[in-house]
Amino acid sequence: MASLLGEVRARIEYLRALRFELRTLPSCDQVQVCTPANRDYLLSFLPKLEPKLRCGLRAGIDVARYQFRSGGREPLTMLFLGGFRHEPNRVALDWFVQRVLPLIMAGQPTARLVVAGSDPPPTHAYADYSASLEMLGYVEDVREPLARYAVFVCPILSGSGVRVKLLEAFAAGIPVVSTTLGAEGLARADGQVCALADQPAAFAERVLALFEDPETAAGMAARARAEVEANWDMAAITRKLVDSYRELVREKRSTSLSDPA
Repeated sequence: MASLLGEVRARIEYLRALRFELRTLPSCDQVQVCTPANRDYLLSFLPKLEPKLRCGLRAGIDVARYQFRSGGREPLTMLFLGGFRHEPNRVALDWFVQRVLPLIMAGQPTARLVVAGSDPPPTHAYADYSASLEMLGYVEDVREPLARYAVFVCPILSGSGVRVKLLEAFAAGIPVVSTTLGAEGLARADGQVCALADQPAAFAERVLALFEDPETAAGMAARARAEVEANWDMAAITRKLVDSYRELVREKRSTSLSDPA
């Protein structure tokens, strides 16, 4: 009952926030959204917002801080990264361990999942998989595990927006398998910059395929690094953001000068 009440409260709060946003956004000069999916969602309520919406200005990383490493990784290892105060990460890990990991273990019995992030679940939560699961907890620098393990898994099932951890994985050269939602705003085609799968069996197949074909995995990782360099580097995004604000200022000044009042 407590769980049901919590879900009802969360839904009511979501609707209150949405109502507030839909009332407020038309008065804004510009509305910045994380992804095209976010843009389309807003437009489904307020089509008149279209001229004000801007994508690609809200998420990015300093790509130069991440050394691209395509080889020398520990074979048959997977990395899950995320803070576990965030509900989508808890749900994602549970789904992966309970429904995907057994299928991977059936194909590669020595495969291992490494979980990095603050406030992880207690070790007894996944006691049945303890031999194949390592909880690192909080790590000081995520670049170390990103450079060490063979495949990055992003089995996100809820939430929205660009996952910065995927940008970091792309920059570091670790091949990625993600759900479609997990890669929202970053990938649409399976195998281009990351492998995509939404069902447990398909997700396991993508991981096993990357284990078994390092050349294909390395090629995908190289394309991912090129993508993040071209479109998600924070320096370039900041320049675009500044240019966007300057354009708004010019428009407002022009309107002010042309208005007799």
